[in-house]
Amino acid sequence: MGEQVDARTAAERLGVDVRTLYAYVSRGALRRAPGPDGRSSRYDSDELELLARRSRPRTLPRPAASIDLVIATRVSSVSNGVVRYRGRDVLGLVAAGVPFEAVAELLWACPPATEPTWRLSSGQAASLGLVLGALGDGTPVAMRFAAAVAAAAGAGGPGAASPPDWPAWGRFLIATLVGASGQTQGDDGADGQVARRLWRRWSPLSPTAARVRAVNTALVLLAEHELAASTLAVRVAASARAAPPGCVLAGLGALSGTLHGDAPRIVRERLFCRRADGGDGGEAGDAARFPAGVGFGHSVHRDGDPRTAPLLRAVQAIATPADRDLIERSRYGAPAPPNADFALAALSHVARMPPEAATAIFAVARTAGWIAHAAEEYTEPYVRFRGRAVTFARRPA
Repeated sequence: MGEQVDARTAAERLGVDVRTLYAYVSRGALRRAPGPDGRSSRYDSDELELLARRSRPRTLPRPAASIDLVIATRVSSVSNGVVRYRGRDVLGLVAAGVPFEAVAELLWACPPATEPTWRLSSGQAASLGLVLGALGDGTPVAMRFAAAVAAAAGAGGPGAASPPDWPAWGRFLIATLVGASGQTQGDDGADGQVARRLWRRWSPLSPTAARVRAVNTALVLLAEHELAASTLAVRVAASARAAPPGCVLAGLGALSGTLHGDAPRIVRERLFCRRADGGDGGEAGDAARFPAGVGFGHSVHRDGDPRTAPLLRAVQAIATPADRDLIERSRYGAPAPPNADFALAALSHVARMPPEAATAIFAVARTAGWIAHAAEEYTEPYVRFRGRAVTFARRPA
C-alpha cells in the first residue's frame, strides 16, 4: 500500500472536488480507511494514482467504442513501476525466494492448507492424457490448456459447493495445466513444486536449483497484474456465476491473444529462434517491428516494467555466454525497455524449451490471479457487467 492521505489531498490528486471523491467511494471505485481520530477518512495514494490514470483519458479524444472501467479489488495494485499482491511488493516476494505455491495462497487470501494437493490423482492424469491424445500436434498451447480445463470440469474436481472452494479449485486447475504441459510423458518427479515440474516437462536440461529458481521467479512475477484483459474476462464470467473451470476458460481465451499471453512466444520466435536455425538472431531493427507493448514498453509501467530485471537476472544466472550475448543483441534497436514478455521469451530460449512453453508458463502463473479475482467477484452483485451499445446509422448507398 502507498501513503495514506486525507480527503482534500485525495481530491486534489484526482482533480475533482470532495463530493465527487465521496461518490467514487460510494460506487466502490475507491476505498477509504478511518483516520487516526476515528471520524476523518484516509485514502491510499497508489489507488488514487490508479484511478487518476484511468480517468484522465476521458478528457482526450477517443474512439466511440472505447471503454473506461473501474473495479475495486483487494487482490493486487499496479502503478508505474510498482506491483503489489495483497499489499506486498512482488519484488520483495521474489527476493525472498517465496515459492509460487505460497504466492498463490497469498493471492487467494487463505491460510496455508495442512496438506495442499498440487497434483492430479492417477485417474485424473489418465483421463487428461486421453483428452490431450485426441488433439492434433498443431493445437496451440492455450487451446490445449482449454481442452484440459474443460475435461477437468467433468472429472469431479474439488466438488460443486456454492460458493466454490476457490483455493482447492486453484490447486486442482493449476495441476491440470501442469499435467497438460510439455510432452506429458512419464512421471515428472516426486517433488510437487510447480516450477520444477514445469521445467521437467518443457526443458531437456536437468532441473538444477538455479534453473528451477528461474521458472519460479517467472511464475511469481506473472501470477497477477490487476485487470489485464484475461483477468477482466474471468471477472465477467464469475459475475455470471460461472464455475471455476468456466472462469479459467474465459481467461485462457483472452490470454491466447497475440497481444497478451502469446506475446512471449512471438518474441521468442522472432528474436531468438534464428540462432538455432543458423542465423545470427537479434538483428538491428527486429525489436522495433513488434506492436506496442509486445516485448518492449508497457502501457502502465511507463518508466520500465519492474518485473523484467529480476527475471532477466535469474535467466542470466543459468545462461551460457553465447545466450547472454544473444539476449543483449536482441534488445538492440528497441523503441522502449524490454518488458516481462521479453524476459520470459529469454527464459524459454535459455532453457531450450519450445517457444510455446513461454505462453504455457504465463498461463499457469496467471491462473493463480484469475482464481483470486473470480473468488472476489463472487462477493459482488451478480451480472453487474452490462455494456451499452452505440448504434451507428447506416450510410446511404
